Parts: sequence; structure tokens; C-alpha cells
Amino acid sequence: MQITQRQVTLLMLSVLTVGTIILAIPTFDRSAFFIMNMGVTAIYAALLFAYWRGWEPARYIAAAMVAVLMMSVLLTPELPINIGFIPVLTVVLATIMMSTIWAFVVALAVIVLLILRFTSLSNDIVVADIGVFAMVAIGVVMIRVVAETAQRQAEAQTVQAEQSRLQSERQAVELSQRSDELRVQVEEQQRLLNLVATLETPAVQMADGVLLAPVVGQLDSRRANLLTTRLLREVNERRTRLVILDIAGVNTVDTAVAQALLHAVQAVRLLGCDVTITGISASVATTMTHLGINLTGVRTARTPQDALAEEVARRS
Repeated sequence: MQITQRQVTLLMLSVLTVGTIILAIPTFDRSAFFIMNMGVTAIYAALLFAYWRGWEPARYIAAAMVAVLMMSVLLTPELPINIGFIPVLTVVLATIMMSTIWAFVVALAVIVLLILRFTSLSNDIVVADIGVFAMVAIGVVMIRVVAETAQRQAEAQTVQAEQSRLQSERQAVELSQRSDELRVQVEEQQRLLNLVATLETPAVQMADGVLLAPVVGQLDSRRANLLTTRLLREVNERRTRLVILDIAGVNTVDTAVAQALLHAVQAVRLLGCDVTITGISASVATTMTHLGINLTGVRTARTPQDALAEEVARRS
């Protein structure tokens, strides 16, 4: 359970209120003292209520009243004092109920009054007792200083921990946002890649059961794999009977390109679909001849329209 200064101050104000009531009981037969004690009790009770309601100056007023009362006793030579009770009690109450600076001022004032009582008012105090009280008073005040320092450090650490927590939450939110942005970018890039793949290997249905697959540009191994995969999927989904592979847009043909085309043709044939290659230019035909590329068993036509016409004639 954490005990706060407010709780301790409320307890001390309650003790002071009850204590003045106890001190007033023996003076019941002396009306003047009884009225004075009950007046002090009423003041402490009012200060207790005010501090309970949040009025901070109440604790300073109560501690100041105790300090003034104790100091008046020190200034009265006729009243014997116990240096281990009255001065120490004054400093302890000031340390508990007032700020550190005011507690130090009260302790210093009590030491001055003790010295004054020893030198001028009365000789009932031993010098060594004054030294002991000074050390006790300084020790009590320093304990308060250390406690306040530790409290400030704890509060600073709490604030730092809260700031670190907020910063971590902000970083987590930023990382989440960045992750979402990256995910959206990856999805967009994947969509664009799919679009590019579709545009690189288009497949258009020319007639019922006839699929046209024009090839444009450089045909490398990646595009050849995409072309084969696309043709196999389209043939299977559309139940195609003829694929017209038009290579009129292919700039150059080498052994790798020819092997890729033949691989695509063989893969499509395995699905029971015929393949006709169109668009073979004179330069491409010359290159294929010089390279020794054999298209035996593969039907060819000049244009996709010629291939379609042959297919229609064959069906009829």
C-alpha cells in the first residue's frame, strides 16, 4: 500500500485535533483555559476539514500554529522543557506537514531559540543537548530532502517510461501503416506483373474452338514459359481444338527461340489440340534453315486468316 504525504498530513491533523480535545478535558473546571483549548481544537478541526476538501494552505497553517506554540514555550523561562520532546516534535511536524524549505527554517529557528534560552533566559539546557538536537533536526530535514529527491526521480522515470511507451506505440502504428502501404504496393505490383504477363502472352478466340496467340518482341525463356502456361490454361478452359501461334512480331529467331516454340507446340498437342504456326517471314525462314531447325510435323500458314480458313474448310 502506497502512503502519500496527503494521507500522513490528514493523520497528523486528526491527531492534533484529538490531542487538543484530550488536553482540554483536565481544564474543564477552569473555564478560561478550557475555552482556549476548545478554540484551538475548533481551529484544528476546521483546518482538517479544509485540507480534506483540498485546501493546501491548511497544513501550513496547522504546522505554523504548532511551531509558534512550541517556540512560545521555549521563550518562557518559567516553563521547563524536555529538549528531546518539544523541539524535536516541532521539527518533525514541520517536516511532515510543510515544505522542505519551511521545515529547515523552523529547525533553524528552534536552534536559535534554544541557544537564546541557554545564554539569556534559563540555564536548564546543556550545550551538548543543543548539539544533539541540531544533528537530529538536520537529519530529519535531510531525510525529507532525500525522500523528495527519490520521489522526483521516480516521477521523472515514470514520465520517461510513459514517453517511451507512447513513442513505441507511435512506432508500432507507423510500422503498421508502412506494412499496409508495402502490402498495397506489392499487390499493385503483382497486379501489374499479371497484366504485363497477360499482355506479353495474349490469347484471343478467333472462332469456336480456335485460339490465336500472337507473339511480339523478343522471346526469352521467361516469356516462353509464360506462353506455354497461358496456352495450356486457355486450351483446357475453352476446350480449344486449334491454336494459331503467330510469330510475325518476333524480330529474331535463334536456336533458343525455336526450341521454346517447339516446346510450346508439343505441350499444347498433348492436350489433343492442333497447332499452326503463322507469320514466318522470309528472314526468319532463312535463319531457321541455316540453324537446321526442323519443323517437321508442325503445320504452317502465311497468316492467321489463312490458318482459320484451312480449319473451317477441314471441318466442312
